[in-house]
Amino acid sequence: MPIPATAAGLAEGVLQRRVPDVARAISWAESGDARFPELLTALFSKTGRARVTGLTGSPGAGKSTLTAALARKARAAGRRVGIVAVDPSSPFSGGAILGDRIRMQDLYTDPGVLIRSMATRGNLGGLARATADAVDVLDAAGYDDILVETVGVGQDEVEVFRLAESCVVVLTPGMGDDIQAIKAGLMEVADLFVVNKADRDGADRVVQEILQMLELGEHGAWVPPILKTVATTGTGIDELIGKLEEHRKFLDGPQGARRKSERTRMRIEGLIKEDFLRRVESLRGDSGALEAVAARVNARMEDPLSAARSLVGRIDRGFAAAAESPSSPSKKLPFSEFLSKESPVPKPENLVSRISHLGIAVKSLAEGGAFWDLLGLVEEHREEVASQKVLTSFRAVGESHLELLESTSPDGPIAKSIEKRGPGIHHLCVEVTDVRAALGRLKAAGVRLVNEEPFDGAHDCLVAFVHPSATGGILLELSEKKAKAD
Repeated sequence: MPIPATAAGLAEGVLQRRVPDVARAISWAESGDARFPELLTALFSKTGRARVTGLTGSPGAGKSTLTAALARKARAAGRRVGIVAVDPSSPFSGGAILGDRIRMQDLYTDPGVLIRSMATRGNLGGLARATADAVDVLDAAGYDDILVETVGVGQDEVEVFRLAESCVVVLTPGMGDDIQAIKAGLMEVADLFVVNKADRDGADRVVQEILQMLELGEHGAWVPPILKTVATTGTGIDELIGKLEEHRKFLDGPQGARRKSERTRMRIEGLIKEDFLRRVESLRGDSGALEAVAARVNARMEDPLSAARSLVGRIDRGFAAAAESPSSPSKKLPFSEFLSKESPVPKPENLVSRISHLGIAVKSLAEGGAFWDLLGLVEEHREEVASQKVLTSFRAVGESHLELLESTSPDGPIAKSIEKRGPGIHHLCVEVTDVRAALGRLKAAGVRLVNEEPFDGAHDCLVAFVHPSATGGILLELSEKKAKAD
C-alpha cells in the first residue's frame, strides 16, 4: 500500500497503526515538513494514553541496554513498545552513528516494537528537536509504552522532563566524580535513580552519595527511589518496573496533575522560543536586516545594544500585528509594512506602475504554449535574451502578459530552475518608473537582491531581480522600459 502524501491520509494510516505511515509521520516531524502541523492537529486528540518513560544520564551508563531490557519486559506483558533513541550528530555529515540500533537488534523482528533513532543536529538538552512530536505520533499509533533515550551528553539533559511522565537517571560506578555527574539539572528532573552495572565495585558508594544529595536537596511528595540493576543480565529490571508503576500511580493524584500541567507549559514555551529564534534567524540573509544593522555597528554609527533592541522591536511588532488580527491570528506582518513601521523616513512614493507579466518556466515553447493556445492566448512576440540563456514567448492577458521561458542552455537559470523545482511559475514582473531608484531604495532597507545593477532584458527593458525570501516566496523582476532614442 503506498504511503499517503496528504496530512489527512497519513493521519488515517497512523491511527490504523500502519508502520510505514508512522515512520513517514515521524520523518515529517524531523524534516520540518510544512504538512506536519496539519497532521499533528489530526492526531493530537488521540494522544495521552501511552506511558512515556525517559532515560537519561552520562555516556556509557548502559541506557540503551536498559531501554532494551524494559522493552522486552513490556512485550512479555503483551504491550506494544515505541523507542525513540537520540544519538549525537556527526560534526561533519550531520548524521548520527545510531549505535542504539546496534544494541537493540533482537527487537527488530518483533512487530510490536518500533525503534526510531534521531540525530540531535545541534539541538541541546539531550533530545532532538522533533522528539516530542515523534512521541505524539507513536502515542496516536497505539503504542502502549514509549521509551525515550537521550543522547547522553552530561549534566544538562533536562529536556526529557518536558515529555516523559517518569524520568530515569542512569548512573554507573567507576566513572570518576559521581557527585559531579548527578548535580544540578539532572538531580532536579530525576523521578528514579538507577545505578546500572551494579555488579562492579563502587555501586554501593554511588547509592550512598545519591542518598546524601537527596537529603541535602529539596523535593516534593515523591522521593526518587534508588535502584541497582545489571541490564545485561536483567538483574533489578523487575524492581525498576515496579517503581515505575508506583510513580505512575503517584501521578494520578494532585501532584501528577501539577506535573502534567508543568510539562505542557514547558513544551509550549519551548515551541514559542523555537519560533522566536526562527524569526531572529529570518533577520539574517532572508530580509538582510541583520546585515544592514551589523554594517551600521561596524561603521560605529550605532552601538550593539541599541542595534539588538531595534531588531527585537521589529520582531515584537510582527507578533503584535498578528495578535491584532482576530480573523487571522497567525498572519505575519508583510515585509513592506514591517519595514515602514521601523523606518523613520516617510512612506516612499509608489515606483510600481503595473504588473508587467508572469513568467512561467517550460521545457519547450511548443509544448508549453499549446495549452495557452487553446484558451486563445496566442503568441504575439518571441525573443531570445542571450544574457539569461533563455527564449521567451509573450502572450497578452488584458494589459499584462504571460511570459513562457525556454532555456537555451543546460547551465542557464531556467534550466536550473526546472531541474530543481520542475516547470511552473518562475517569477512575477512589475513595471517600475526607475529601476535603479527602486534597487537603491530596497538595498538601503536591507532587502536581499539577486543583482544590484540592472541589465538588458526582453522588450528592450532594463531588469533586475529581488530574492524570493524578501517578497514572500516569489522571485520578483523589476522592469523599466528604456527611453526611445529620438
